[in-house]
Amino acid sequence: MNLVLQATTMDHKTNTLSPARASASRTLALGTIMLVGAASGYVLTAVLLLCASSLLLRYLQEKHSHWRRMGVPSPPASLVVGHTLRRLGLSVPFMKFFDEMYYAYNGCDFCGYYDFLTPGLFVGNPELVKSILVKDFEHFSDRRTFDLGKVNPIANDMLTNATGAHWRLIRSVVSPAFTATKTRRLLPLIRQRAAHLTRLAAEEATRGSVEARALCGRYTMDSIASCAFGIECDALSSEAATFPKMAAKIFQLSPIRALKIVTLLVAPKLAQVVHKLGIDFTSPEFHFFRHVVSHTLRMREESGIRRGDFLDLMMETKANGKEGLSDNTMAAQAILFLLAGYDNTANTLSLALFLLAHHPDKQATLRREIAFAKCGGELTHDQIMELPYLDAVVSETLRLYPAAPVIERICTKNYTIGGTSVTLERGQPVIIPVWNIHRDPRYWPDPLTFRPERFVGREKETIVPYSYLPFGQGPRSCIGLRFALLGIKVGLLHLLTSMEVRESPSSIYPVPLDPKVLTLQPKDGIYVDLKPLEAGIDGTIKEEMVKYPSSSSYDQGLVRELEMFYATEESNSELKTS
Repeated sequence: MNLVLQATTMDHKTNTLSPARASASRTLALGTIMLVGAASGYVLTAVLLLCASSLLLRYLQEKHSHWRRMGVPSPPASLVVGHTLRRLGLSVPFMKFFDEMYYAYNGCDFCGYYDFLTPGLFVGNPELVKSILVKDFEHFSDRRTFDLGKVNPIANDMLTNATGAHWRLIRSVVSPAFTATKTRRLLPLIRQRAAHLTRLAAEEATRGSVEARALCGRYTMDSIASCAFGIECDALSSEAATFPKMAAKIFQLSPIRALKIVTLLVAPKLAQVVHKLGIDFTSPEFHFFRHVVSHTLRMREESGIRRGDFLDLMMETKANGKEGLSDNTMAAQAILFLLAGYDNTANTLSLALFLLAHHPDKQATLRREIAFAKCGGELTHDQIMELPYLDAVVSETLRLYPAAPVIERICTKNYTIGGTSVTLERGQPVIIPVWNIHRDPRYWPDPLTFRPERFVGREKETIVPYSYLPFGQGPRSCIGLRFALLGIKVGLLHLLTSMEVRESPSSIYPVPLDPKVLTLQPKDGIYVDLKPLEAGIDGTIKEEMVKYPSSSSYDQGLVRELEMFYATEESNSELKTS
C-alpha cells in the first residue's frame, strides 16, 4: 500500500509525474483500496454469518437437549421440527414411531419428545396416566387445541375445542343431554336406523362381498342425522338430500382448507387479520349445519313437536334454566356429534363385523347370547347395554382398534411427576399412547389375538386399571360414549339376528391400516360376506351349537339355557299337536 501511495506522489528519478501517469496511478490506488475493502467486507460478512449460524445451531441444539438435562430418555430429534413429522405419520408410520418410543426409549413408563422446539412427555405408565387424566386433572385440564373464537365461533364452541372456564361452562350445560336416562330416549330412533341397515345389508349381500366400512357409515350417518339434527336421511326432503353430501364434504381436506388449518396452528394472529380481510374460516358445511339446527329449533319452538332426539334434550336443558346454551353452542355440539360420532362409530362397527367373520366361534357365542336374551321379547336399552358378551365383543374390538389411539393433554400448571425430579411446565404437551398400552403383553396376554373373553367374568376383574382407554378417562373423556356404544350394539344385534358374517375372499387378516392416519382407518376397506340365516335364528343356533362347541364357562351356561329353552318349546309344541 505504501508503495502505491508513493507512486502517486513522486517519481524517485524525476521528482515529478506526468498528468497521464498521475491519473493512472490514482486510479490504480483507488481500485486497490476498493478491492481490499470489498474483500474485507465479504470476509466480515462471512464471519458474521458463520457466527450467527453457529449461535442458531447451538440454540436449536439447546432446545432439543431439555430432556437430556433432566435425565429423561428421548429419541434423537430432527433439527427444528423435532419429532413432529414422525409423530403425525408424515415421514414414517406413526405406529412405528410410537412402538420405538414405547419399547426402546422407556415410553412404557415415560419418555420425552419434541413438538418442533417444545418439549413434550410420552406417558405409558397406567398409574401416571391415572394421575394425568383424573387424580391431578387440574394440571392437565386442556386438550391440544387453538382459539377459533374470532374466525370460527361455531367450532370454538365445540366441547372438544373449548378450554379453561369456557370448557367448564359448555360441559355443564351439555352433560345433562348425555345421561343414561336421556340416551334411553334415543333407542327408538336408533332401532329404526338399524332396521334400515339390515335391509340395506341384505340388498348389498346379493351383489357379492360387502365393503362393511361404507355400509356401516351409511347407518351411522342416518343415526346421527336423525338423533342429532332431526333429519331422516331416507326421506324425500331437500335437507335430507343435501345432508349426506355436506357431511361428506366436511371430512374432505382440500389444499385451501389445509392451508387454513396450518395458518390457524402456526400463526393464529395472521388468521385473524386474513379473516378481517374477508377470508372465511368457517366452511360452507359449518354454515349449512348451523342453518339446519337453527331452523329445526325454531320449528320445534313454534309447533311444540318433539322427537326425543339430541336437540330436544338440549332444548330441555336450556328450558331448565341452564345459561350459556345458545343456538351457536347447540349447533356446535350437533356438528361435533357428526365429526366425532360418524367416523369412529362406523369404524368400530365394521371392524367388529370383520373380526367376527374371521372368528366364527365368537360370532356363534354372541348370537347365542342375543337369542337367549330375546326369549323374553324386545330388549330394553338397559338389557342391550348390559349383555356381557356383546359388551365384551365391542370392548375387545376397541382394545385392538381404539377410537382414540392417542390421547393428548396440555399441561396447564407446572407439574412434578411423583417420586421424580422431572417437572412438566405450563404449555408443554403430553401424549398417552393408547395404541401401545392396549397391545402391551404385560397387561394383555397374547395381545394381538381377538379374545372377547378378556372382558367377561373374573378375567375382566383382573384388567389393570387405566390400561384400557378407548374413550379416554376423567372429566375430558368422550361425553358421547353411551350414544356411540348404543349405536354399535344395536347395529350388531340387528345384523346378527338376521345374517351370518363370513370371511370375504377379498379380505386380508388382520386388516391393513393406513399408516399415515391417526384414527386407524383401514387402508383398502373392510370386506365381509353376508349370508341370510336361511334356517332362521333358532335353526342357525342349533346348527352352531354342534359346529362350534362351548369354549368358555360363560358360553357353556348359554348353551345349557338354550337347550332347556328349546326342549321346553318342543315339548309345548308336541302337547299342542296332541
